[in-house]
Amino acid sequence: MDVFTQYAYNDSIFDNGTWSANETTKDETHPYNYYAMLLTLLIFVIVFGNVLVCMAVSREKALQTTTNYLIVSLAVADLLVATLVMPWVVYLEVVGEWRFSKIHCDIFVTLDVMMCTASILNLCAISIDRYTAVAMPMLYNTRYSSRRRVTVMISVVWVLSFAISCPLLFGLNNTATRDQSLCFIANPAFVVYSSIVSFYVPFIVTLLVYVQIYVVLRKRRKRVNTKPKQRLCQAADPDIPTSLKDKCTHPEDVRLCTMIVKSNGSFPVNKKKVIFIKDGVNEVEGLELDELNYCGGSHKQPPPQQQPRALGDTPATSHQLLMSTKANASPTSTPPTPPEEGQRTEKNGDPTKEAQGNPAPVVALRNGKTQTSLKTLSKRKISQQKEKKATQMLAIVLGVFIICWLPFFITHILNTHCTRCKVPAEMYNAFTWLGYVNSAVNPIIYTTFNVEFRKAFIKILHC
Repeated sequence: MDVFTQYAYNDSIFDNGTWSANETTKDETHPYNYYAMLLTLLIFVIVFGNVLVCMAVSREKALQTTTNYLIVSLAVADLLVATLVMPWVVYLEVVGEWRFSKIHCDIFVTLDVMMCTASILNLCAISIDRYTAVAMPMLYNTRYSSRRRVTVMISVVWVLSFAISCPLLFGLNNTATRDQSLCFIANPAFVVYSSIVSFYVPFIVTLLVYVQIYVVLRKRRKRVNTKPKQRLCQAADPDIPTSLKDKCTHPEDVRLCTMIVKSNGSFPVNKKKVIFIKDGVNEVEGLELDELNYCGGSHKQPPPQQQPRALGDTPATSHQLLMSTKANASPTSTPPTPPEEGQRTEKNGDPTKEAQGNPAPVVALRNGKTQTSLKTLSKRKISQQKEKKATQMLAIVLGVFIICWLPFFITHILNTHCTRCKVPAEMYNAFTWLGYVNSAVNPIIYTTFNVEFRKAFIKILHC
């Protein structure tokens, strides 16, 4: 994504205002040919890795999430760079001059600007998506709003990318000093404009969003460590006093919670039954029922040896899915029934409306207490852990992008506007291709830090 590179960069450009393309080509023919071979290999690596990313998301339902759709958009931008931009850069590295028309050069530079802008805007959109997932999980986990949100985000990214780069197509690159044998952005004002709008502004916004994500995660961790007994949920039963319900106001208290409350007559629990599901439900780590109270209340729990049992003689284990029924049920044994469809979780990781909109269901116990399903709590706990890991992986993607592109954008502005800052041609070209390397690194990051992507890549390569 060599967005604004002054192609065929050479120190002689600035010597007495003249430049000899033929002399430069003769002096550096052999090094440039070997260099071009490496760059061509880089193109194939970029295409291979990003095609794998697109195929993995399209084939595996577990990867079809909002964030991964944005990752596909980023991969498409990298693919377009490798197929539409980089071959012409290799041509310029080998030949040393532009032998096509000005309009072809303008199209080429416009595509270059557009693809780099799309990459950083995709990273910005991903950071906003991560913030929504971490700070507003109840809103984020709505399937309809998620699809709508990702469609709008991807559309905005590509429309803005084209809007930022398209002035080059309408004559903005035609200046009095433009040399037709070179292909670069000849307008110094557009260099500053495009650098600020395409890189620096999205970079600052993305960085601030990730700082906010860190603050939210830190507050959540602090709340969990200092007040573990207050992370309890509202009861599904409408008879529970409003004063107790009001204590559960934080989204995480609703999402990640379980409860055991005494049914002392003030808010009796009914309309519940127990059904059974298959074994293999994950336990919730570090959570013991006898340590819980109800939304900060003072309800004591029995010791482990007096752990309440579910209806009848059936132990209340994580192998039970507890659901509400419309018919009243007394605390007596209920035969097993198959799970209802609304309680299932979709394969793509988005919970159904049943799991999103309602608190964890409650079941009546023999000793007059109630307990929510550990399966529901387990799924929510796992979902939160996945969100945290995804955020960490994407923060690494952002960090690598900055490392690869920040040196280029700094030297690019200096090279254009600072007459005293004479950037060596070798350094300028090295920073340019360091930016291109970023397009090949992203699939490696996904493979290293995301188990689902790694499994999908292995499955595709084994076919």
